[in-house]
Amino acid sequence: MGTVKSVSHFIAAGALLVAGVVFTAQLPPPTLRQPAAGIQMAGAIIEAPSFSREAFRLSEVLQHYTSDQATADRIAGAIVDEGTRRNLDPALLAGVLLTEDVTLDTTARSFVGARGLMQVMPDHAGKWGCSSSNLFSIESNICHGASILQDNVRNSPNMRTALLRYNGCVHGSNTPGCHSYPDKVMRAANRTTAQMLALAE
Repeated sequence: MGTVKSVSHFIAAGALLVAGVVFTAQLPPPTLRQPAAGIQMAGAIIEAPSFSREAFRLSEVLQHYTSDQATADRIAGAIVDEGTRRNLDPALLAGVLLTEDVTLDTTARSFVGARGLMQVMPDHAGKWGCSSSNLFSIESNICHGASILQDNVRNSPNMRTALLRYNGCVHGSNTPGCHSYPDKVMRAANRTTAQMLALAE
């Protein structure tokens, strides 16, 4: 029964994410702000990504979690860029990011040493063809995180397993309660999709 509910949850969640992307793509563009380039903040290097209407809406959602509009803009731009490059829904990447660190702390470090917004382990730095190995660079960190998730998706039987592997929850022994990680990510992703759709109305 638990397995049936889990599968149903992920099918419904996937449908909502796909609907959100298709619906968003059909809407007229809003007036976009142009993020400034080259800002440095407390060890985090923030570069200017491209900025689409999807990134604009995602930035508006991320500003529920931070008062720093420039940082929200840059995170949103990087997520949309990497989602497009890696064929991953930006809302899914945002769901991972918000599950990893809802405070959007670009210099975050976990107790096991994972770094930045999507909590990438240092041994991944420089291994995924990203422009920089600096995991405190927003664009580099999200490039690494998206690449790792893409690799897990390609090599997993389903999205739940891919997300468990991203979290390092293979046997459930590293982090207590880590088997709930995919559900948390999908809830955050679905919430992000719904908020982006609301902004488009």
